[in-house]
Amino acid sequence: MKNLIRFIINNGFFLTFLLIQIFCFTLLFSYNSYHRSFFFNSSNVLSGIIQEKHSNITEYFYLKHVNDSLIAENERLRNQIEKYRREEIPPILSSGFSYIAAKVVGISVNKIDNYITINKGKNHGVYNEMGVISSNGLVGIVISVSSNYSTILPLINPQTKISVKIKKNNYFGSLSWIKGEANYGLVTEIPGYVQFEEGDEIVTNGFSAIFPENIPVGNIVSSEIDPTTRFHKIKIRFNTDFYNLHYVYLIKNKNFEEHNQIISELEKKND
Repeated sequence: MKNLIRFIINNGFFLTFLLIQIFCFTLLFSYNSYHRSFFFNSSNVLSGIIQEKHSNITEYFYLKHVNDSLIAENERLRNQIEKYRREEIPPILSSGFSYIAAKVVGISVNKIDNYITINKGKNHGVYNEMGVISSNGLVGIVISVSSNYSTILPLINPQTKISVKIKKNNYFGSLSWIKGEANYGLVTEIPGYVQFEEGDEIVTNGFSAIFPENIPVGNIVSSEIDPTTRFHKIKIRFNTDFYNLHYVYLIKNKNFEEHNQIISELEKKND
């Protein structure tokens, strides 16, 4: 208390001046509409800036929650689309596909053999040979599954071979990775007389039980004719950016076992 009294005595003139200034400004803003409007507008700007900064900081800490919510919503919407397709398309053509969302917890891009690890496994309904896509296009195929994690063989692995087609004319071929180029692949086995243009879309052809038809894969960048086979060698750029891959969708085919059984029986007959 003594210190407070001493402070007031020592700074009496300044405190008196400050009180008079506050009183004057109060009268000014109370009885002058222009100044009052200016004061409140300035206060709103300052308050808005502070609230915006606070909101940005808060949103930053909630990004993971937002991402998880969005990926769950995308999973739900994809499943609704497939349900709609099954109801609209005659039963004999019904797809029977559904989707499981997962987060990428590990990925290699620049190695000779690249792999992806995700946070979903047997406990979530994941099994080997499930197709995997991103929000932009094809990613790869599940090759190993534990209780809560799975390993994906991505397009950017030399072991990966995917059956694809040129969307505008349905000519199909085989897709493989161009080693050392993380976002590029090579489509072969398409006859040299087939016409297409740079930028044409490459999609899945639906011949396997792993991927539905017309899943986006990439776009044609360039091509040349192989002089020994007279078939096209088509370079494409993948839709999926493997340098920036955080979430994926696993494709579950309820007819997977039945499809594979029929294929196996046909192969036995041809042997």
